[in-house]
Amino acid sequence: MSDDSEDERIVALIDMDCFYCQVIIRDQPELRGQPIVVLQYSDALDGGSSAIAVSYEARALGIKRGMRKKDVEQFPNAKCVVMPHNQNHTKADLTIFRKASTEVMSILAQHATIFERASIDEAYIDITANVKRMIGLPINKTKLQKTYIAGMQGSQSDQMEEWCAHITSSPHHSYDYRLTLAAVYINMIRAQILADTQFTCSAGIGANKIVAKLAAGTHKPDAQTLIPPDKIAALYQTISLTKIRNFGGKLGRTLQEDLSIEFASELVKFSQADLISRYGDKTGSWIYNIARGVDNEPVKQRSLVKQTACAKNFPQGINLVGDLEKWVSGLAYELEERLAFELEDNRRIPTQFSLHMRLKVGGSSSTVMPLVRFDQEHLASCAMKNIMRKLKLSDGVFSDTIFMLSIGGNKFVPAPEKDNIFTMLRKMEIKKPKNEEPKSEPSDSLEGASTSSSTSDKTLSKPQKLSGFFEKMKSEVGTSSLSSPPTTPTKPTISVLESVDKENNRLSWNSLSEEDTNIMLAPVEGIKTKCPVCSKPILEIKLAEHLDFHTALTLQREIETQLRQEAVSKTESPKRKLPFKRGRPSKLQKTIKTRDISSFFKKS
Repeated sequence: MSDDSEDERIVALIDMDCFYCQVIIRDQPELRGQPIVVLQYSDALDGGSSAIAVSYEARALGIKRGMRKKDVEQFPNAKCVVMPHNQNHTKADLTIFRKASTEVMSILAQHATIFERASIDEAYIDITANVKRMIGLPINKTKLQKTYIAGMQGSQSDQMEEWCAHITSSPHHSYDYRLTLAAVYINMIRAQILADTQFTCSAGIGANKIVAKLAAGTHKPDAQTLIPPDKIAALYQTISLTKIRNFGGKLGRTLQEDLSIEFASELVKFSQADLISRYGDKTGSWIYNIARGVDNEPVKQRSLVKQTACAKNFPQGINLVGDLEKWVSGLAYELEERLAFELEDNRRIPTQFSLHMRLKVGGSSSTVMPLVRFDQEHLASCAMKNIMRKLKLSDGVFSDTIFMLSIGGNKFVPAPEKDNIFTMLRKMEIKKPKNEEPKSEPSDSLEGASTSSSTSDKTLSKPQKLSGFFEKMKSEVGTSSLSSPPTTPTKPTISVLESVDKENNRLSWNSLSEEDTNIMLAPVEGIKTKCPVCSKPILEIKLAEHLDFHTALTLQREIETQLRQEAVSKTESPKRKLPFKRGRPSKLQKTIKTRDISSFFKKS
């Protein structure tokens, strides 16, 4: 099937199964197993609401996303659940869903060399390095019970029988073999997600993000799909072009119209020169590669957002001050919650408030202002002040109609600490027991950090040297070096090719020992990068901690300097500063005479 290639990546997409429904069911266990339909609003708001999430039990009845509540109620067994709302009941509250998403993402981040969060319920993970270290470990067939092979026909068990027979006849450590190891690894991660969060998820495993995304949606729920490189063409024959990642919008529809195609497999008949002539060099070459399942886009960690905003569309428009105050209060409540998450998770706060409106007459309008607080009351006040400046108000009616309103916080800065190292050291002031002998020399250790004086039993304790606390980090910096990727073992522990039942002439899979399981789930040494301060190679996942080390050393120097200055200022008498002005001397300056040693002797 697939040729051996040590350089081919292995990427997986973890996609939560009907995530909103699962979060609500965990909160309300009595709904488990029932056809659940999640509505954003009740009929009392927004003129009715449509289904934004439908459980698999409800889908089996024929209920689809987007159906109105009145249509859903035609199905007698369907259970409609309205999403949680903020205190003003004006906007859906996504707090419980964001917290649940964080639970899942933290598990994925533990087991992947590279992790990229794609949305609230899905993430890409690059496990190439993880799999390379697993080569030689036995493959447990019980870990592949819910694994499918894209492009293969028949039941899941039939697919696995055919795939296992292929693995036994493939070159040792081939890409298909490593892809199977990846399936075992991903299945173990999915099992941990289920055990820790009660959520099931599906997964797609392939050579890049494009094929992993396609494979993840092939078999749902609670299943995973492998897509070997030589099966991509077969998979493309069954899916629409618009199902491919990045082709779901205008680009996909344009390609279907221009090229008169429907399925992704039809794109392969166009040459690279033809596509370049139609769509340009860069886009044409990219489309040509996507048609063949080639995608060089790496899995990369998403950077922190530059702005956190909450918005609301008003299809019918809104111009009454009472209605607007209600919606502004709801948006301010949601923004306060989201900014609180930013403070808790990323230790940063916004310094600027932004407001954006889309008006009937005035078009788009944006305003920014400094932000010193981000509680609901202050955010709502900022919004209403900016709206009042833009629109005239007469008898409770604004001069223009608002169709969209958005408020947000941006220009984030690190959150100030409640206590810095210097103030904590100042709080270490202690009283020396009266019966304690004065020490001749202060100790640098934590136990003997205080100094003694013959005139006073109350002194400022000497700060402990932070270099001792960070000694471990120093040693890592001094000895770290760019290491090569994990080497492939020359002799596998248990070869898959040796795991054959000779009597039945079929594959017999070994069970993973506890030691092997620990090896598979142990963290993998990731990619190293150069420290911008000391230029030492540091693991990317430890770079933030390493920079904290440099910050602590800098603080230590500042603290020691400040303590020395305080000690000097206590022993020296302050010098009197004479007033000085340019031009003619003042009366005070005239009365003050400069004295030297000769004047002292003359006077005596």
